[in-house]
Amino acid sequence: MDSEIIYSIVGIVIFIIIIVVVLRSDVNDPQKKEKLKKDDILNGYREELRKALEPLKDNKEAKVAKKSKILKKINSELAMNIFFDKDEIREVILKFSKDY
Repeated sequence: MDSEIIYSIVGIVIFIIIIVVVLRSDVNDPQKKEKLKKDDILNGYREELRKALEPLKDNKEAKVAKKSKILKKINSELAMNIFFDKDEIREVILKFSKDY
C-alpha cells in the first residue's frame, strides 16, 4: 500500500514537471523566423552596398554607376528569394537608393 502511494506521488510529480517544461519552452514562431531571416538578408545587402560605395565618396559619377549596378544585382537576387514579394523588393530598393 505504501509503495503504491509513493509511485503515484512520484508519477504525478514527474507529470507536473513535464507539463511545466513544455509550457515554458519557447515555441518557434514561423513568422518571427521569417522576419529575422529577412532582416539578416537585408543587413547583408546594406553592408555590401556600404562597403562598395565607401571608397567612392569623392567621385559622384563612379558612385552612381556602382550603386546602380549593385542595386540591380540586389533586385535580381531578391526577386529569386522566397521571402520577398514584388512590393517589398520595390520598397527595399527605394530605401537603399535613398540611404546611400
